Amino acid sequence: MSIRSTIVSHPFTSDLVRRKAAQLCRRSDFSRSDEEDLRQDMALYLWTKARLFDPTRGNVEAFVTTAIGSWVGMELRRRRAGKRCNGYKTISLEGTLVECDGELDSLADMLGDVDGQRRNEIEAKDLIDEIVIREAFRRVSASLSARERALLRDVIDHGVAGAARLRRVSRRQIDRAVALIRERLTGKRADGGPTA
Repeated sequence: MSIRSTIVSHPFTSDLVRRKAAQLCRRSDFSRSDEEDLRQDMALYLWTKARLFDPTRGNVEAFVTTAIGSWVGMELRRRRAGKRCNGYKTISLEGTLVECDGELDSLADMLGDVDGQRRNEIEAKDLIDEIVIREAFRRVSASLSARERALLRDVIDHGVAGAARLRRVSRRQIDRAVALIRERLTGKRADGGPTA
């Protein structure tokens, strides 16, 4: 007999599944007709999780109790999540008519890119701002050595800890190298004082 069959057919398992299903059916968000479905769902969950059972770490009763408890928690959260979502109403932008200056127009025609950016908290960049940023980046990049550019690229891609691991140095060495680059470019030390 496989371990799955042993766990699912264990007398403790069938008793616990029956009691948990009956408990859930007494709740207001379940009905009495759900009991058999709940039993089947719990048995299926146990069947899929039975491969995780390790007899050296505990007995069948402890494993089944923990697994069924997890399933009950997930099921209750899933049902509550569905109820929360029902509170939100979707609105068709094309099908919703809005009066503006005495005329009816669809909401889709009324909303523009600026509204979407505000809703998504995205700041729109002006073309002039984009050109200024690119020019500043080009100037800064030209003032860096190839070694400094590689260091900054590693920090951007992997973070300070990742760059330190990649380069086999300490994080303090990476922080110090970045601080020196920043001081040279801004003319200010990390503590706010001017560079010598």
